[in-house]
Parts: sequence; C-alpha cells; structure tokens
Amino acid sequence: MATELRSRRSAVGASGWPHGGRLAETVEDEDIASRKGQETHPLFEDDSAESLGIADRPANSDSDYNRGLLDTASTQDPKRRYGGYRRQKLRTESSDDEEEQYLYTAAPFNQPDLEAMSEEASGELPVQEQPIYPKDANAALAAGVPYQKYHQRRKVNWLGCLVLSLYMCSLGFYIYIRVTRTLDLGSVGFIAFGVYVFAIEMLGAVATLLYGVNLIWDPVKEQPSTDPLNEMLPLVGQHYHLRVLIPCYKEPLAIVSKTISAAHQAALPNGCQRDIYMQRASGEVNGKSGNLNNCLSQIYPAGMAIPAHEVVCIFDADQVANADFFLKTLYLFDGGSDVGMVLSPQAFHNVRLNADVFNHANIQFWEYAQHGYDALGFISCTGTNFMVRSLALQQCGWSPTYTLTEDFALGMALKSHGWHCRYVEEYLAIGEAPDQVRNCFQQRSRWAKGHFQVVFSWKYCPLFVRNLPFLHRLLYCSGVFSYIVGAVTTPTFIIIPLLTIWVGIFPIVVSRWAAIALTAYAVGQMLVLSYCRRLKHLQGLWFAGIANNILWWAFAKAAFNALAAKLGRDITFKATVKGTAAKIVGSIFGDLWPPALLFIAGAVSFGIGLAKLISGPSVISTLAISLAWIVYGMIPPFLLLHYTFLGRGSTLAFWSKMMTCLSFLSAAAALTLLWFVYPKDFDFGKAAGDSLLFYDAQRVGKLPANNPISFRQSALQYENDSAAGFPDLTGGWLQGGIAGDLKLTMPTAFAVTMLAWGLLAFPSGYESAGQTAHVRQTVRWGTDYLLKTVRPAARNNSAVDGYNIVYQVGNLTEDIGFWGTPESLTAENMPRPAYTVRTRDGASDLASSLAAAFVAGSLALRADSTPDAGSYADQLMANAKALYTEAKAFPGQYTSRLQYSCTSKYSKSSIGTSRLSNPCPSPTAFANGSAVFFYNSTGHWDDLIWAAAWMFKATGNQSYLADVNSFLPQYRRQEQPIDLGYITDWNHVFQAANVLLAVSSNDLSFHRKAQVMLQNWICALGGTTAFTPQGRAWNPLANTTGATGNVAFLAAVYGQHPSSSITPAQSARYICFARSQMRYILGDKTDSLMVGNGRNPPTHVQNRAASCPDPPTACNAASAFNVTTPNPHVLTGAVVEFGSYSDSFQDVRTNNDSRVSVENNAGITGALAGLVNAPGTFDSCLQGFGVLTSGGDVCDASSIVAS
Repeated sequence: MATELRSRRSAVGASGWPHGGRLAETVEDEDIASRKGQETHPLFEDDSAESLGIADRPANSDSDYNRGLLDTASTQDPKRRYGGYRRQKLRTESSDDEEEQYLYTAAPFNQPDLEAMSEEASGELPVQEQPIYPKDANAALAAGVPYQKYHQRRKVNWLGCLVLSLYMCSLGFYIYIRVTRTLDLGSVGFIAFGVYVFAIEMLGAVATLLYGVNLIWDPVKEQPSTDPLNEMLPLVGQHYHLRVLIPCYKEPLAIVSKTISAAHQAALPNGCQRDIYMQRASGEVNGKSGNLNNCLSQIYPAGMAIPAHEVVCIFDADQVANADFFLKTLYLFDGGSDVGMVLSPQAFHNVRLNADVFNHANIQFWEYAQHGYDALGFISCTGTNFMVRSLALQQCGWSPTYTLTEDFALGMALKSHGWHCRYVEEYLAIGEAPDQVRNCFQQRSRWAKGHFQVVFSWKYCPLFVRNLPFLHRLLYCSGVFSYIVGAVTTPTFIIIPLLTIWVGIFPIVVSRWAAIALTAYAVGQMLVLSYCRRLKHLQGLWFAGIANNILWWAFAKAAFNALAAKLGRDITFKATVKGTAAKIVGSIFGDLWPPALLFIAGAVSFGIGLAKLISGPSVISTLAISLAWIVYGMIPPFLLLHYTFLGRGSTLAFWSKMMTCLSFLSAAAALTLLWFVYPKDFDFGKAAGDSLLFYDAQRVGKLPANNPISFRQSALQYENDSAAGFPDLTGGWLQGGIAGDLKLTMPTAFAVTMLAWGLLAFPSGYESAGQTAHVRQTVRWGTDYLLKTVRPAARNNSAVDGYNIVYQVGNLTEDIGFWGTPESLTAENMPRPAYTVRTRDGASDLASSLAAAFVAGSLALRADSTPDAGSYADQLMANAKALYTEAKAFPGQYTSRLQYSCTSKYSKSSIGTSRLSNPCPSPTAFANGSAVFFYNSTGHWDDLIWAAAWMFKATGNQSYLADVNSFLPQYRRQEQPIDLGYITDWNHVFQAANVLLAVSSNDLSFHRKAQVMLQNWICALGGTTAFTPQGRAWNPLANTTGATGNVAFLAAVYGQHPSSSITPAQSARYICFARSQMRYILGDKTDSLMVGNGRNPPTHVQNRAASCPDPPTACNAASAFNVTTPNPHVLTGAVVEFGSYSDSFQDVRTNNDSRVSVENNAGITGALAGLVNAPGTFDSCLQGFGVLTSGGDVCDASSIVAS
C-alpha cells in the first residue's frame, strides 16, 4: 500500500532503525548540492553537549531541569554524558548509502536488550514478559500468568447531562414543530426545498448529538506514585524500552533539529531506556505509514516476540516535546496490560488563540471531545505526541497504510482488538501549525480524505468492524459525518437567505410556533456547543464553527475525491509543508473562490434586501430574518479574507473579537425578528362568525328570542305601505353607511347573494367555523325581507302587469338628521315611507338583483333543516324566474325612470354618478328623501348577466347561458367603457358574474375574463388598481374595504375551484391574494378594520345603535355622535369602509371612513369562510417574491388561459 502513495516522506528515528530515512533528506529541497559528500550531519558529528543544542538553552531552561532528573544512577559512570545519555558509535565507515550510526541510551537497569534477545537461540522470554493480547487475557489469568486488566474509572458530569438533556428535549420539540407546522410551503417545489433544508438541519442535529455524548462522563485521573529514589520522578511498574520515531517530509533542519533535541533531552522515569538509531535510507519510502512501518520492521523483525514493555513514541517533525513529556505519560501504561496507547494533545507556537480562524488549537476537540472519549473508553489517535505499546502495534499490523489518516485507522484497529487508550489532558509538546492558506486547506483536505477512505471502505468501515461497541462505531463514523455536515450545511445555510432575497423562497413557515421551536432549539444547541469548563475557551469553541464554515469547500472536494477513488482514481498524498518551505505553494485561488464568492454575494444581497425592506411593501418577516442571517453567514469568509490579504496579527485578533460579538448579535437579532415579525395567526372562522353578528346587529322588525346582540331589541315594526300593496315591510337590515337607518333593496339583494354564494362555495369552511346554521339564518332573514318588497302590479284591476318593487324604506332627508337608537323610532316621530318602482317601467337592474338573490338563497337554504326548507326554496326560485322574465323583457335601470323635486336642506357628503332624468343640483341637494343619488344604479346589462348566470347555475338550462351571450354585446357597448376598474360591488356585478359562469360552465371565455380581472387586481395592472404601502389592494374607483373584500371573495372562489383551466400556481396565487387582503382587514400590518376582532380594532364606528349610551342618558348627536369616547356597545364584526390609500385609519366617529354597512361586509364574510379550510398557509404565500421573481404564474400575459 505504501508504494501507492505518490509522495515522499522520511522518518528520523530517536530509536533503532537500520533502514529509516536520514535527516539530510528532510532538507533536500534546500541546497542539497552544497552538502554532497558530507558523511554525517553536523548535529551528530560533535561529541560536545553543544552539538545537541543544549548549550544554546538558558541556564534555567528545561534542559538543565531535564539533566538533573536524568542523573538517577551512579554519577561516577564516565559514560554518562549529554544530559544523562550514553553515546555509542555503531559504525565507523560511510558510503553513499550509509552514514555513521550512533546509539544513545539511558543508563541500563539490568534490562535485556531487544536486539540481543532476538539473537538468542532459545527465544524464550521470562513468564512475566510473555506477550499477551487482550483477547487472550482471560485464558492467561486462568493459567496463572500475571495480567492486569484496565478498568476505566469515570464519574457522571451532571451539568453536562443537564445540557445534553435540554438539547435533546429542544430537538424533539423542534422536530415535531418543523414536521407538523413549518413545511406547508405551498407548491411542490417549495415543499421539496423546505424538506431538503430540514434534512440538512437534522444532519447538523445528529452531529451535535454525537458531540454532546462526550459531555455525559468525566474520566477519573489517578495520580502517579513517586519514585522513592527521586521524588520528582513517577514510579513505573515496568522498565519500559522507549522507541521514539519522528517522521519527516521536507521539513527544514531548524524544525526537525528542535524536535530531535527535545526528544533526546526529555526525562524518563527511572529504569526506562531509550534508543536512537540513524542511517541513510537505502531507498525512498512513500507516506508516513510506509516509513514508520519500514522503520518498525527493522526494529521488530518478523516473527519476533515483542515483550510488553516495548513502547513506540511518535512525534511529527515539528512537535517539540516538553522535558516532562515521558514523565507524565509513560506511567499510564501501568494502568493495565491492555493499555495500548497513551495520547496527549497538540499545541502550536505560531497560533494566536484570539485569531485562530483555522481552529488549529482545536480546543473543542482536545479539551472536550477527547475528554469525553477518554471517559467512554474510545480511542481517537491523532498522529503525533502519542505512545503505543509495540505489542499492540504489531497486533494491528503496524501503522495502517490503506488511508491517508493512519492515526484514525490505528485507533480504530487498537479498539477492535481490545486495547485501551489513556489521555493526558495536558499540553506536553508544542509544534508549528501551517500558516499559509493553501497549506491549511491541504492539511484539512488530507484529513477529510483519509476519513472518507476509511468509511467508504466495506472492509474498514467502522459500522462493519467486528468487536467494536455500537457507540464506538458511531463515534468512529462521526468524524466523516462532521465533514459531510460541514460540506453540506455551510453552503446551504449561506445560500438560503440569498435565495429569499433574489427569488423569494424561504424554507420554513414562519409562525409563532416556529419562533418558539427555533428559539428553544437554538438555545439547546448553543448550550451543547458552547459548554465549557473555562470561560476563556468560549472563543476557541466559536472558532471551531468558523473553521468549519471556512473549510466546507475542502471537505466537499475531499468527499468527491474519496468517492472518485472508489471508482479507480488515485488519491495524491500532500503533506503539510511548514517553515520556509511553506512559502513555496501553489495558487490559493482554488481554495478562496467559493468563500470569496459567497461573501460578495452576501454583501450585494444584503444591500438589495435592505433597500427592499426600506422601500416596502415587502415580505417583512422572511426578508428581515434573511438580512440578519446574511450578516451571520458573512463572518467566516470575512475573517478568511482578512487572514489571507490583510494580516494575521493584532488586527485579525481585533476583528475576530468584533466578529464574535457580531455573530452573537446577528443570531439573536434573527431570533428576535422571528418573534416580532412573524406573520400573525388569524382565526378566519371566528372572523366570519363575527361578521355575521354584524348582520344580527343591523336587524330590525321582530327579533327572535335568541337574538345574540344584547343592545338591540325589536324595532320599526310599523313599516308598511298598504296603499301600494305592501302591508308588511318589517324586517331586513338597516343599511348603514351614508344611508343610515334606511333599508335599500338592491344593496341588500347583493349582500344576500354574496352571503348565500359563500355558503354554497365554502360549506366546509362554515362547518369548521361552526357557523353553518348562523349563515343560513342570516341569508333567510335577508330573503324573508326581500320577498316582502315584491308584489304583482295590476292596472285598472286587470291582470298582472309586471311587478312593483320597493327599492327603499325610510326617508333619507329625515333620517340623516336623526341620531338615536332604532328602538326609539315610532310612526309618529319617524315615518318610514316606501319607495317603489314598476318592472315594466324599466327596472331590470333591480329585478335582476332580486332574482339573483332569490336563486342563491334557494340553493343555499334548500339543505336547511327547517321543515319548510324545500317549499321555501321553491318559493324563492319561482319568484326568481318571474322577476328574471320581467327583467329580460323590460331592460333598463330603475333610477333613470324616476323624477323628484329637490331640496337643499342638508349638505351632500359624497359624490356619485347620477342618471336621473332631472338630477338634483350638486353638491347641496337630495332627491326628495330618496337615496338613489348615493345608491345610483349606473347600468342594467351587468345585472341581467348576473341573474342569468345564477339561473344557469341553479338549473343548468343552456338557454340562460345563451341569454348571457346575448347580453354581453350590449354590456360591452353601453357599460364596459365606464366599468374598466374591474370593480365588484352592489352596482357592478359583471366581474362576479364572470367568475360564477367560469366555475359553473367551465367555458374558457369566462375563465379568461375572470383571470384577466384577477390579474389586474393581483398584479396592479392597467393603472387603476394598486397596492397601498402595507399591501392592501386598492382601487380609486371603488376604494372601500368592501370592494376589496368582494374581489378577495371572488379570488377565493375561483382559486379553490377545480378546473383544468386554472393551474396550481394560479390557484395558489388567487388564494394567497384573498388571504393577504383578509389579513390586512384583520390588522396584519396595520390596525384592524373589523370591530371586535384583530389588533386594535375600531371603537368609534359610525353606527347609531352602537354609539348610543344606555338609558336614562338621552341619545342624540351631542351625546353619541360628536363625542370622542368609544362606542358604549361593540358592533362586533362590522368592517369600516375606510377608503384611504394611506393605510392609516383614523378611528374617529365623525370621519366617513368609519362608516359601516351591510353590503360592505358581504364579500368579506364569504372570503373569510373560504379561507378557513383553504389549502396552503400564509407562509406559502410569501414564497416566490424576490428580486428576480414577480409572480409570473399570474402576472405574465401568457398565464391567462386562451379563449
């Protein structure tokens, strides 16, 4: 395997190794030619102490301390030199392939030399030195052979358990909320994106959980016994023979010499021995493992029985051991005969801990992960600063060569053979970390490749290695898992906010539950990842996350290369170059372009997103969160770019500190925004029920015993016009608005039709809201009254000559000057005249409106549970047919047939278009008590189409559809020029008729008209419709909330109708439009416009009954209208008309924006019911609105179905 690694690596041995690499090869990139013919390296040709680098150390340095510790035997021994070592020349001749070799040993302690033993004929070892593998321990003990098993001592870390428990609870809650409440993002594509992000989150959660396992236990560390001969030395149970190996590869002499010198001088416990062998290599050995194995094969020839006291120590060429390294490590082998490894952490002299953007110090691993591994009995070998029992190394087949990370593989092999590891939580050696960016990336890439090689191998994958505990299998896979998580999560979470800004997609439904779950999970994860025993470790733990974010590209490439290797592609070994040679590196562009590109993209996106946020209207919740998220994601690439181009000293330390604070603040800001700007939840079902309560509050006549409005009683029971054939005109609703306490037939018919249509279109919505019976009662209350307004007309006591219709009850001229409760009105103080018109005089608009209301009421009430439901529905249908026949035969609008005398007693407060034959002068006139000036019907062909559409829906008779097509040319010619605002209200029903015909007939021409109308509203086309700064759809030609609500209702109906002419994307946008408008009315971004519902609802609405104080206080304009106090009674469900574009509703009773009326609530009620069970959520509606996307699924001309 070693020959397959195409790089050069040598090994310098502070041990016996006849064929190890020579020191000169470590500097072969320096001036090799200048040293040709040099027999030995100057470091070893002088017998003086200075040649070992000792003289250069200060008097109080570790070398002096070391020499004193080593002088434990007879000081009279003339061979004790060089700080307690003996130097013996082993060879005197030198050739091109060999150089002089010396053996450095500590004073012998009657210990037989391994080489000498190998030459003994018998080959038998004393019983106590028989090699015993852990798997044979029980048999050996049974045979009486001395063998000590290691027993791991540990204690529960209760704080760590608490932290991990909190994290697991938060994770469980987070998973539940994410699955049940945050993935309903609308279209399949958005849902797929949300599921992908959730899966990536779970990868990170598992990685955090695997790390958190290390917090459960603390290892119990025993103190060594003191050597009775020298209290400064630990007492060891065996006289260990230590072989120190220092693999090298092109490291400069200055680096290697320090490592060798320190290894020479480090003190040993009494009785232990250390050998150093040097010789020119006869041939090149490739790779660290290959060189180690080459060296070890010379020390321990094949077939040799290795005693238990043989120990190999490995230092990387830059790792300079402390003088007490061996004193604090060797004795740990005494813990058991099955202790196969002793490991210590790594430290680096050239790393600033407060600017460690590549996380070289790796405090998270050395101080916390390895701490937990030690308690769990898990072996995580790290390649240097460790000692391994030679017997264990031999059993594992020496250093693994099948992977670039031989240390990781060695630890796993040791554990699978039953060996244990001891971890010394003290920095006993100091090395040099790579400081060039290219080298840093190469080093981490090599580590990642090696891990991937192991896990991607069927033979060596930890999941399939025998004799490994299940937890250890997971832990051995956790390294690769963390690389995968880093490679996938980092770019994903950096790109998410960019996608939000540019294409408007966000991976979760932002809601109150999402805010709770995300906050809990973020806190739980922070507790695990920031758990520390020393506060000074916090920044080091933070750098661990920064490094993972910086190195994700290296991890991704490593995974790709490892997979490619499985397909036959070679993996090239690239050692980490240090020292001056580190400057000879390739271009760093290949490593920097991904983080640099993401940094630039983040900066540009932040600027554009901030501009969108300021300019509005925009999706505040996801956009604001994304801006904070972008700031968080830009921190790691910023630090990397600073490290690369601006410096690595005090300025980087300063910015690292600033970025630590900024990362915390941006994360906290994102969570805070999640709490404060998440879309509010609205109970549309309750709002629909409240809206129906407004109709209850407007009822007059004899009220039922179960009247739910406490401040209303029966009133106006004297209304009639017996002389005109209308003996009973009681009942119905007070119109409200400018009409005050009048009752107007045409607006009432429109309200009844829309309420009944809502029940027909959304029965499940009303059922879920518990309002089915309520809406039926409301519709019937309206149809009961409308039936009273129609009577057959007769001339000269002859046959029926059309129908007389009451279009108004009450005198506007008298009513407008009154402010009091309806219950206070009597025939004496407020006469209630009836205003009538005959159908054959041309009142097809009024007759058609009534016909539509009767048909819709018939369809809606036929399923009622009342005994007379069927007969009542038949009665309504019969009246509808009769009125439709009259309307078709005698076209015209009723207001054009009326003539009135005028009066200027009261000021006019609204402008309307009048088609009266002799209109009253504007603006200070009223038409003899009639309200037609303010409720002026401006056309009749749209009403005929409206009635025909309902007749077709009820009967399916194609003749009615033919009628529609015959009316359309007349409508286009006479009325369409003044009906270009795509308005729907009591006076403009053409757009509503098109939607009704589209869903009833499925005719493409009607679908096209409906889609064009909705497109103009949703996309603010044509220069008429627009969106207010806070997102209300507004039309200056019909600027009331009722007009907006009517279009929202049509969008809800059309969007939920199954038809091949409506794409899923269109359907979603129509429903979202309806949802956004209803949320606006209920106070999503401004104050609520519905009384008693939503945020800060109106309390000063212009309604007489609600504003009047309770008796005995008199109710009049002074006590109820002109006062600034809130209404004494809550007119629940009433929606103010509010026609301003400013989004700023002034809750003032004298302000006309505070008017309420029955026709204003009609479409809103149905839209609310339609949204109760509408597919999707509001968060799904927030998707797709970015810089590069503009709702082409609805707004492009190509989105309209072909006619």
